[in-house]
Amino acid sequence: MYKFLPLSLGLLLILPSFLNIDVNAESSHPNLFVSAENSLFENHFSGSMVIEVIIRDSNISDTDEGKGEPDVTINGKNLRMVQGSDGNWYAYFANTEKAKQADQIAFGGLAGESLDFGVFCAGSTDVSVLGIDISETEGVSIPDSNGRSGATNGTASFNACTGSPNPIPPPPSNINNVIRRSTTLNTNTGLPGQIGLDIDAWPLIQLFSFSNDITIVYNRGGGSQSVDLSYSDIPNISLNIDRNGYPTGAEVFVTVNDMQLNQDPTDVDSWTFNINSTRTTFYQAFTESGSDSGNEGLGLVNLNPYLASLGFEKNGNLGMNLGSVAILKTNQYQPSSFVTTGPINPINYNKIITLVESEPNSGIFRSYDYNDNSVIGILSSAPRGQSASIEYNSKTTSIVTGDSTASLSLAISGTQFNPGQKATITLVDNDQNVNPGVDEDLDVFRSSAIIPTLQIGNPITLEKASSVTFYPQSTSFVGGTSFSATVPDKNSDRLIIAATASPDTSFEKITLDLGITAGALQNLFIDAPSQGTNWINYDLRSFEQQLGITSFSDTKIVLYFGGLGSNPVSIIGAGGISSAKGLVQISNTAINDIKLKSSSSSVFLEIDFDASDNNVGVGTVSVEQDTQPMVFDLLSFGEKNSQRTNNAIYRAELEETSANSGMFTGTIEYVVVNQLNQNDPNLIKNLHTISNEIKFLINDKLTDEDAINLAYSDIAKVGVTIGISAKTEIKTQTGSVTLESQSYRFGQPVVVVLTDPDLNTKHDIIDTYNVVDDPSSDADDTVGDSSGNILLEIRIKGFRYHRCTVDGVEHGGLGSTGFALVETGTDTGIFKGSFKMPSQICNEAGTRLISPAGGSIEASYFDFRDASGQPREIGLTFPKTINSQNQFKIESEPNISVKKIEMRDSFDRPILQKPIVGQKISFVTEISNDGSQKSQKYSYIMQVKDENNKIVDLRWVDGTVDPIKKKIIEIFWEPILSGKYTVEIFVWDGIDSATPLTTKTEYHLSVGSR
Repeated sequence: MYKFLPLSLGLLLILPSFLNIDVNAESSHPNLFVSAENSLFENHFSGSMVIEVIIRDSNISDTDEGKGEPDVTINGKNLRMVQGSDGNWYAYFANTEKAKQADQIAFGGLAGESLDFGVFCAGSTDVSVLGIDISETEGVSIPDSNGRSGATNGTASFNACTGSPNPIPPPPSNINNVIRRSTTLNTNTGLPGQIGLDIDAWPLIQLFSFSNDITIVYNRGGGSQSVDLSYSDIPNISLNIDRNGYPTGAEVFVTVNDMQLNQDPTDVDSWTFNINSTRTTFYQAFTESGSDSGNEGLGLVNLNPYLASLGFEKNGNLGMNLGSVAILKTNQYQPSSFVTTGPINPINYNKIITLVESEPNSGIFRSYDYNDNSVIGILSSAPRGQSASIEYNSKTTSIVTGDSTASLSLAISGTQFNPGQKATITLVDNDQNVNPGVDEDLDVFRSSAIIPTLQIGNPITLEKASSVTFYPQSTSFVGGTSFSATVPDKNSDRLIIAATASPDTSFEKITLDLGITAGALQNLFIDAPSQGTNWINYDLRSFEQQLGITSFSDTKIVLYFGGLGSNPVSIIGAGGISSAKGLVQISNTAINDIKLKSSSSSVFLEIDFDASDNNVGVGTVSVEQDTQPMVFDLLSFGEKNSQRTNNAIYRAELEETSANSGMFTGTIEYVVVNQLNQNDPNLIKNLHTISNEIKFLINDKLTDEDAINLAYSDIAKVGVTIGISAKTEIKTQTGSVTLESQSYRFGQPVVVVLTDPDLNTKHDIIDTYNVVDDPSSDADDTVGDSSGNILLEIRIKGFRYHRCTVDGVEHGGLGSTGFALVETGTDTGIFKGSFKMPSQICNEAGTRLISPAGGSIEASYFDFRDASGQPREIGLTFPKTINSQNQFKIESEPNISVKKIEMRDSFDRPILQKPIVGQKISFVTEISNDGSQKSQKYSYIMQVKDENNKIVDLRWVDGTVDPIKKKIIEIFWEPILSGKYTVEIFVWDGIDSATPLTTKTEYHLSVGSR
């Protein structure tokens, strides 16, 4: 209810204390605010309601100097205004008759509780008594009679009060309970409230007689401002519930709109109703914070018999028939399930509902608190299609139970679900929308949640578990307490333990019968590490949240074979886990020990939370409000008997998209194993087995009847549990490898492009595969790992591009080039790597260096799972323009040489001294084709840069030089500014191809002025 409290408080600093203001009406009276002006209730008020009037006018808001009291009237009579410390002017008024009736009823209880108005003084009271003239009122109520005589209570005739406040301690008390948060008076000017009101008479409620229409006028200089009110029955009273049908265990949010329940315009009002045959109505049984006010004392006054005399018609009276579906509860505003009169002959009322105003002066009352817990709920065992009813203002509303049919879907971007891609899981099930006030999560540790679950293969879960026992000592199986446990959902296979005890029962460990034999474990587990890995997937968060297990760092997990205490195998030692949920690898030693057990022996599980036996009672079972879900799975990944093995289970903890939507979402993605990570524990550690963002592992394609199936056990609209699911195929894909060019010269980059979405292991990072630089590995100078597994191999002249040592000098292969396959972006599945074409490589035997010229480049990608799910070696894919050779050619280095010729001036004289501005400079170069096979095209390029590296001139000459020929090429530049310049000369095989034929030549010039 108070989720936006900071914002609301901020608004209260600049607005009057009532917030439900008709903005259009306010524009006609911007300085006058009246609490009963409310469009929802058509400006009506009734009964003993107190009305607050505020003048907010900057012309008279100064609190440090005297200001004249604003001229405000109610039906033509003067309404005395008092300045508060915030500079605004305040007044409170009520109907004389109903205020006296309310006070009379409260007078029979305890002073200061229920509808106590304080004490009354007649309008004829002398100015000296209260400090102000109240003669135009019929009377006023003040907080207390301390020091004054003649004050009356209840329906007694008003008397003129005499005397003054008692100056002798104790100071006067405040028994006014209908204005609980009045503003503080301004006392800066020496006249309290600027009009001299006795501060002990504040808050002052002015009483008038009126029966229907009321007009409040602020006579402001420049024009009057007014508000019209109607004093009669409240219109638009209603009771609303938050939905048409309720699942079991749901919160029921009830909202009553009734302005007459807003007795105090300055504070949140609280009303408590006893709803059975003896209906009662209590005002302020509890404070807004939930502490006792009238409760448990004489101040708990039943207003129900007096509602008519207080101006209520059919409202003010709430009843409810719980039927077989509803339950009454407590919350922050109503911490007790009953209220009590007392202390003499106390009466308990134990069927109560407390409604609390949403904010001061709203007239909107709710059954739920700021934690979104209602005092009305649906039983967890409520039958489908039954109803309770709630009645207010003589109108009855049914609260019906009923289940809705869920839907489950997977939204995939594109036509196929690819590795590293996130698919969105969407579950629509209003049965899981238990609390309409919050965004709910389908957490594994919440017993009422149903969890969408993906199972691959045949993991071992708690599906067959039984005999759950809690023990007080970690070292003994004596004195245990057994609790019932079930697995109601055969998809998620959570064991639901009903641990509850009174008096409290402490424990240090638990045991249970897994309901399997050692043979089942032996069939599940894989020889590690050569064939794969084995894991425990656990979730004990219900023990943390309900049973007080605050640390798991001293937890050990043991399996027993044949009976508790016999043939133990420790699968997790103390310190092996640190949190209440996790995925932990089982050691090779434990796997080997389990293999030695008799395959027919029963298997028992022990979870010891105090392995060091240095604590007493690390957990406590008490009168728990919920049961305790528990997850314990045994998983395996790898190969067994030459068959691919993948036994795992994944539980999606979906989150509601918004409060009361009944739509829950999460994501799911997968990773495909390859030869480099298939037995890598780090790959498994990065899986998300219990999460809102599931990540699962694939080592084979899953299509047709083997397609993955996200399953959900829905209690459908017809009341029967049905299985619904979202299925999709998982297809492995055939990779491809290409080179970006058809031919390569020495020193030219060779760019390798590998495309295979199966290599995309993480959706949010760029994956990288590195070259092995390890002479002892069979995969040396390939993209692979030190164990000898190869992902990609580059071959030049038919053999691996590899390292060798010749004459004691090592010459590098692919590993020395810095080559790596780097994904082009997150989630692309396209990888690039490059190396420069070497002028020399090691021969196949590694005994000498040879030239790769005239040979070919080949690349082989060893695809771990192609489109058919099988391993496959993939060679280069060739562009259609390349014919039958299926190889990328390595061309010999061009037989081109360049001879540097001196710079010359326009008279063909060598420039020996510094050139000057305007002097034409000629750069003459000799290009020779030393080959005898073909002519060579060239572009002779000159580029001039200034000292800021800015290009100031660029020109070129194209030509051809025939075999065993040479050409003299000349190009000119005329500097126009003095300064330092760099002239760069390039010879390329074409201005467009940008393939250099020789190295760059540079001239550094300092050009002088004329």
